[in-house]
Amino acid sequence: MAAGGLVYRLSLVRGRLEPVTQVLVGVIFNTFAASVILLVSALVDLSRSHSIVFWLMGGIAVYPYPVLCLTGVLVALGVMVLVRDALALNLLALGDDSAEHLGVDLGAVRRRVFLASALLVGAVVSLTGVITFVGLIVPHALRRLAGSDNRLLVPASFLGGATFLVACDALARVAAAPRELPVGAITAMTGGPFFVYLLRRRSRERGL
Repeated sequence: MAAGGLVYRLSLVRGRLEPVTQVLVGVIFNTFAASVILLVSALVDLSRSHSIVFWLMGGIAVYPYPVLCLTGVLVALGVMVLVRDALALNLLALGDDSAEHLGVDLGAVRRRVFLASALLVGAVVSLTGVITFVGLIVPHALRRLAGSDNRLLVPASFLGGATFLVACDALARVAAAPRELPVGAITAMTGGPFFVYLLRRRSRERGL
């Protein structure tokens, strides 16, 4: 949450959130955080260093019920905020001026959505580690199937993301049995080509 708040604050330009600036700030902060994690892993003993590396690759394990319950509550809060603001997100897709004329408080909606997303990501990543590309693959695939209405797309993305992750985890457990592959490696191998596909499709749509 603190990292998300810092990225949000640094992304503001004259009081408004600029998407390009937000991406650049996020990349810079991610690089800095990764270097800190690598430094810590180099300073601790070998067993803990192995745990850090496995966490960076992402995985699903067995967790105590109190931890799962707390994570579930945080995730539920984040989901409630995003579902509540789904209609406002539809209006934001029309552009800032149009959304503002239709009564959307741009700053308030963006703050709520950003903080709710940070809460969700922080709660889940603290348990599973870094599992990449799920949030890229699933919403884009579902958008082509279900359309761009966020009132449907947001809850469908949560359910679809969970289903996709369980499928990848099952594959990670049997692909190199009796060894278990990190599920983050499976999602990265799937997401990399999908990301290239998205870039090529966007280039074709723009006639480049």
